Amino acid sequence: MIATYASAALICAVSLLVGRAVLPLAGRREWSWLEPAVGFGAVLAVTGLLARAPGHGTSATLGLALLILAAALVLWRAGVRPLSGQNRQRTNAEAPWREGLPVALVVALVLAIPFAVSGRWGLLGVGFNNDLGLHLAWAEWLRSGFGPEPDPGYPLGPHGLAVATAAVPGIGLGQAFLGEIVAIAVLTGLTALGALRTLTPTRRTIAAALVALPYLAASYYAQAAFKELAEALLVLAFAIWLTTLDSQVRGGPSPDTQHRARRDVSGVGPPLTWLLPPLALAGGIFFSYSFAGIAWPVAILALWSLTLPEVRQALRPRALLRFLLRPTTLLAIAVLAGLAVLVTLVGPFGFASSFNKVAGSNTYGPISPLEALGIWPTSNYRLDAAGGARLPGLAGAIAILALLVGVAWWVRRREPTIPIALGAAWLLYLLSLPSAGDYSQAKALMIVSPLAMLVIARPLLEELPRLVRRGRGAPAPDTQLRARRVVSGVGAPLPRPLRVGWTLLAVAFIAGAVYSSFLALRDAPVGPPGHGSELQAFLPILHGQPVLYAGQDRYAAYELLGADTHVPLVEFPDDAVSPNPEKPFDTGDAYSPIDFDSFSRGTLDRSPYVITGRAAWNSQAPPNFKHVDATPSYVLWKRTGPTPEDRHVLLEGTEAGAYAGCAAPEIRILLGGEGRAGLFPDAVIGQKGDWDGGSILGTGAETSQTLRLPAGSWNLSLQYFSPFDLTLSAPGFSEELGAALDGQRPNTISLGNNGQSWPAGRYESKGGSVRFTIATEDASTLQSLSGYTGKAYLGELVAVPAEPHRTVPLSQACDAWIDWYEAAEAP
Repeated sequence: MIATYASAALICAVSLLVGRAVLPLAGRREWSWLEPAVGFGAVLAVTGLLARAPGHGTSATLGLALLILAAALVLWRAGVRPLSGQNRQRTNAEAPWREGLPVALVVALVLAIPFAVSGRWGLLGVGFNNDLGLHLAWAEWLRSGFGPEPDPGYPLGPHGLAVATAAVPGIGLGQAFLGEIVAIAVLTGLTALGALRTLTPTRRTIAAALVALPYLAASYYAQAAFKELAEALLVLAFAIWLTTLDSQVRGGPSPDTQHRARRDVSGVGPPLTWLLPPLALAGGIFFSYSFAGIAWPVAILALWSLTLPEVRQALRPRALLRFLLRPTTLLAIAVLAGLAVLVTLVGPFGFASSFNKVAGSNTYGPISPLEALGIWPTSNYRLDAAGGARLPGLAGAIAILALLVGVAWWVRRREPTIPIALGAAWLLYLLSLPSAGDYSQAKALMIVSPLAMLVIARPLLEELPRLVRRGRGAPAPDTQLRARRVVSGVGAPLPRPLRVGWTLLAVAFIAGAVYSSFLALRDAPVGPPGHGSELQAFLPILHGQPVLYAGQDRYAAYELLGADTHVPLVEFPDDAVSPNPEKPFDTGDAYSPIDFDSFSRGTLDRSPYVITGRAAWNSQAPPNFKHVDATPSYVLWKRTGPTPEDRHVLLEGTEAGAYAGCAAPEIRILLGGEGRAGLFPDAVIGQKGDWDGGSILGTGAETSQTLRLPAGSWNLSLQYFSPFDLTLSAPGFSEELGAALDGQRPNTISLGNNGQSWPAGRYESKGGSVRFTIATEDASTLQSLSGYTGKAYLGELVAVPAEPHRTVPLSQACDAWIDWYEAAEAP
């Protein structure tokens, strides 16, 4: 955990340094809270661009180092110190570090909630959204060339930054990625300070933390998402930058002094350099969210420009037609169209085809747009209606009322830019409804949420509890702003009933928003060591070697960093891994547990090494693979020759074998031919539905089922996902099973997935019925106090006699569990 926060601190420091250098080049020498986001955008642009260059991760790391040196040189040449308050016009303004440090500390502390509740450090989102496992594998490819290559055109700015951060001694790749996600939230809170300058210090800190972690942002952090969080940060920064442009366009303070300073620093005139901050933000958006992310700043700028009389006049049909028919305009349109084709369809950044597949997916079902307003009291943002938030009508009513009050407050103060940006973001969400799937619509709402929280939180906190007087320590507004208030009537006392209503609304909204975000963070899944930690024992053999992992666990490549790991994923297929058509990875109604039978002959022949589970309820290795190492949960195999061509399996579905009941005519026909079969010893299967206490357990719970076992030794195998430890017991038997979420799919998907079978001990049966009980670990004190609701999911309990597989002629395989068979002809 220390390395995670150290990497977050490094990324924040680099972003502040780079942003501090960009703003003086743009003509602004005094401190601005735009600098954290501008610097982060520039960093993502550099690492994303160079991640596709030769050298990949190495190029991104070197490019970031050069960017840091260039930023330091600019600041030294300009005589500007980071976090300095130079040229402050208000003598009572606070030093930037006094404003920012409380926000950074509060946000960082809140983000530690998942780790504190779970009692461990681990990767976030495991079993809820396993995308981070794939991104870690892609980052490892950037770093070492091992593992799956990233999708063509996929934006790799965050991946390149993680690789560069992991180059620091003591910081691993997983810690660097989580540190980057933590840094994004901290930078969002710091950026929000640019729109909260009139609040008192305590209120300013609360408002910034709310903007950094509204409900949907907390939910996406809980699943270790980074693209959406980065997009939301950069869009928020663009909207705040637009407020500075708005003040200049509508007659703000003269920028002449800034322009002179800009020429002194860069030697470039104002028309070019003032674009540096939005260009840095746009670069960060492109290299973190791809070309589609540019739609948000474009929409915000377009909607804001309609408030300018000059723009409205230029958009009159006759004037617009004259403008469009100019040769320079036509040339500019042609160039922009060419660039659009280049960055979306072709070249190293062409991601349009893959983006369309994702945009049209309906993975989780729709989510309520009310969630973007910050109050949605449930830990799972994906659940709407049944199983969703408690009292959604009341929560929605409070949030909508707060939004309407907030918008009115901003408009009354003649500060419409932030509400306009929010309106543009909502407009893009509405436009996504007919064409985009639920998956992309949820992303659009996530991007809305920080802007919505800013629109709501600042008015509620600034006017609470007194509606006229300001708290001590707040910077005084400038003269123009005071004049504006006098003209508009802002600052006049409101009737007492309105003050009471305002207070009640503020308390209800802020309490609901804080509680909602807390629920998302409290139940955030933190990956336990699980079985995957055992994989590292194979690295002395596998380092630099291709290895096939027989399991649908996206994090296997992370545990095997340094090996060229290939995993049979359904959602993002690996070109080096293809399924056996007789036992596909996806059976149509469930994901299949993976073993040797799951792979095509070509896949096995391309794999010098294979890792399989060690459970007894697992397929036998082909004869060309030999056992070379093992851990309690895994076996490492080495290929010694070509895989047999005539090895087949029956339709096993989600089992390790298929029962060949000879009452079926097709089975009798198959077994009447020439050939041989590999048989499991007679297995006894306890079905998922046979657990008397249910197959989903919270902490401190238990469930049981009975198996009838003849006398003898039985190897037990269990399918389970659990964020806490389990105990499997029976008369005279007890086996501790460590917490593990290996291969778990998001638990809101209806597709059945009981997972891999894991070793669960050896039971000595005296013959007869045996009652097996699974008990879950008791909740910790912090889990009890916080109301933690983590769940363990159980599948089948399988008992297999402690005997070797048998190979028999096909004619002797009747009414037995067939693992594989060899025949001249296969049905």
